[in-house]
Amino acid sequence: MDRRTMRTSQLATTLLVGMHASLAAVSLAQPQSTSVQGPPVPVEDQGACPCEGCVYREWIAKETVSVRTERRKDAPVAFTVRESEKVTALTGVVISVKPGQVQFREGTTLSTSSGPLRVEPGETLYLPTYQGEGFTKAWFKGQTYRDLDATSFLNGVCEVQPSRCTGKVVENSQTEWWVQIRNGFGDIGWTDEHQKFAGKDALGAPQ
Repeated sequence: MDRRTMRTSQLATTLLVGMHASLAAVSLAQPQSTSVQGPPVPVEDQGACPCEGCVYREWIAKETVSVRTERRKDAPVAFTVRESEKVTALTGVVISVKPGQVQFREGTTLSTSSGPLRVEPGETLYLPTYQGEGFTKAWFKGQTYRDLDATSFLNGVCEVQPSRCTGKVVENSQTEWWVQIRNGFGDIGWTDEHQKFAGKDALGAPQ
């Protein structure tokens, strides 16, 4: 290798090392993202019954219902329930396709079955499944909470007088509710047409 070639090679090496050092410095100088994303979806909540006073028991069909072999809208029909026919709702699954989102205008401490949960302004509380009676499941910073008292953001007062509530639902949840049904012949299948049945409310409210 002649002297000119050696000098060119040394210069290239120096420039390459310097460039790597500069890139490393820039990388270290940039702040790391600490934003917390929402819960993974879809989320299946086995056994959930997501309406006021909701209970799985004997239900009565208000109109004809097609009951499927699987939890799919395009699954084959296992059997048909006729209007006024009594069936047994065995269990259900609520699938959270997109959880609801709540934000707060001031710091708020929320009651849950696992203890108080503090949410500050600018933070987002995610709502996978409503449990009924003013309580909901919630997801916050990687943790799932049950029986969260939602009265500070999810009631009629919040809609009429928002200033009386510290939280606001900024995005509604998108869920699917599949119910496992057994008819009088012992046939079992699934339906997402729960609105076509009476008897879901243990409190006896009209349906």
